[in-house]
Amino acid sequence: MSKLFKRTKILATIGPATNSAEKIEEVIMAGVNGCRLNCSHGSNEERDQQIKWIREAAAKKGRAIAILQDLQGPKIRLGFLKDNHLDLKKDDELVLEAAEGFEHDGGMTVPVQYNLAEKVKVGEPLSMFDGKVKSEVIEIVSDTAIKVKVLNDGFIMSKKGLNLPDTDFGGDILTEKDMADIEYGAGCDYDYVSLSFVQSANDILKLKQILLSLGSTAKVVAKIETKKAIEGEENLEAIVKAADGIMVARGDMAVEAGAEVVPIIQRKLIAMCRANAKLCIVATQMLSSMVDSPEPTRAEVSDVATAVVQGADAVMLSDETANGKYPLETVQAMKKVILYTQNHSRLAPISRPPISKDQIYDAISNAAARLAENI
Repeated sequence: MSKLFKRTKILATIGPATNSAEKIEEVIMAGVNGCRLNCSHGSNEERDQQIKWIREAAAKKGRAIAILQDLQGPKIRLGFLKDNHLDLKKDDELVLEAAEGFEHDGGMTVPVQYNLAEKVKVGEPLSMFDGKVKSEVIEIVSDTAIKVKVLNDGFIMSKKGLNLPDTDFGGDILTEKDMADIEYGAGCDYDYVSLSFVQSANDILKLKQILLSLGSTAKVVAKIETKKAIEGEENLEAIVKAADGIMVARGDMAVEAGAEVVPIIQRKLIAMCRANAKLCIVATQMLSSMVDSPEPTRAEVSDVATAVVQGADAVMLSDETANGKYPLETVQAMKKVILYTQNHSRLAPISRPPISKDQIYDAISNAAARLAENI
């Protein structure tokens, strides 16, 4: 293994902090191997320009840079709040209204960009603002509104996400926006399309059929972030086998299933991907302190190194390169950690050999690899 080339690659999100030909070239030259274009933000015109800049920078560097289209999925968000802020107290009752054209007047009825009344049931938990505010559904008020009881003091802001870990969305994870983005993306130079809030292998197969019908050759990456996806090992492995790659989306997974499950699911998914020869990306808060600081924390360095030792194919930067103050320094720091780790630590063994139809060839190949490594 070369001491200069990263085994674990860097996937960087392009956003306001890197939205220019110069910035994109800068981070690619610093060590970025792939660029993520997040469909939750920006316009198609911006995407066209960004793809052009990425391809030009890649040609200048003389190697391929993968481009990933990240679909928003059924990420349920609040609408616009008056003054972009609403304080909440424990035991407050809040109405979430999906009626078209409804505007918040500062009261306890707020707009939401999804008709939750069609899906939720009384008693189900609902978290707001990345889990900062917990609540429970106490009433279906109308065909377009529900009422929740707030369980802790906090505040919410415009466009912040909601999480409903126990709500069954019935496989309805491709929204109208997703379909428009897929149709647009089929004519673009995307290498991968990532599907948000995957619950089963059928979600992957459906997207693959849509891409095929549109003439797209993009590979599908399944984002693992729902409680339903990780409930059973058989379901999880079926998703891994159906997809071309997996993204361990630790942010929403922590809110949906509990932060304590994330390290174990990460380890399990990386091992499954290695056993099934599938791409595995570890995402969310890898170096999040570097949004505002030029140096990572020791815990973040350890987090990146752990993903490398476990065998992740890529580690992803989100806000760090999309909105952070130090996108270049973040990429440089991540590259330094990856190279030092791979050159001073062995890759963790997987719990089972790779799956193949020919066990004899597998055994010979495995022995040859171990012999070469020892020599």
